Amino acid sequence: MSTGSFPSDPGSRKAILVLQRHEVERCQYEPGAERTLVDDETYVLPLPLPVGEDSPQALRNLSEAGLLRPGAMLVQSPFNVDTYEEAYLAPQRFALAKHMYFSVLCRHLGATEVSVEQITLSTSKGEQSLDMKGSRLGAEGSVKGKAEDLAKVLSQMDLHDEFTGGPPDVTAAERLLRRTGLMGDPNMRSLIEMRRDGANQIKSRRVKVNLSSEAQSTLSVVGRLEVPKFVKISADYKRVVQERHDYQLTVLVKF
Repeated sequence: MSTGSFPSDPGSRKAILVLQRHEVERCQYEPGAERTLVDDETYVLPLPLPVGEDSPQALRNLSEAGLLRPGAMLVQSPFNVDTYEEAYLAPQRFALAKHMYFSVLCRHLGATEVSVEQITLSTSKGEQSLDMKGSRLGAEGSVKGKAEDLAKVLSQMDLHDEFTGGPPDVTAAERLLRRTGLMGDPNMRSLIEMRRDGANQIKSRRVKVNLSSEAQSTLSVVGRLEVPKFVKISADYKRVVQERHDYQLTVLVKF
């Protein structure tokens, strides 16, 4: 745990716990409290904290997003080290972000359509799926009896993107993956290779995209953190960190 100046090293602030200064001070003398927050990848941000134009980009982002609130547990985005989400929203928000980046990748590669055919949510309680074939506008009426988290993600997800199509811009596609840390996704790299210049290029592919794999490492930091009992944290945060959420899409891409 770090409580000094805001860390320049993104690895030292994968998780941020926002506390009032008197709560930080209490952690130093409350029996056992200081031990509960010991983690090299977690930063405890004390309030009030002045934020100006000279402040680090990540800190300005937190201020502009209204996330500098006492008791907020924040998780660093796996796609942008200066962007954060509240822990209880992170599994959904990061899944939506990766889906968006996947669509942008397909656009760079000259796709004409990107269609979500199925969305699956796996948790410790089991697996639930929703078939979206033939749906362009959503299926709010079909989510009855489905997991609440699955329904929430579905309501925010673009299910069908159409593009004019064209030759692949492999350079732009690779730049996107490097910028977002998605070079490790085998499906995305495979699409780039299949769309490189050459004869007999691919016209369509049905892809299964794991939307949660990159986020697990940052969420695990929050999961192992023991917050002092006197700090008020959302009950939703506790539920999310105790229960793994894996979102997976089956997507049809046409070129």
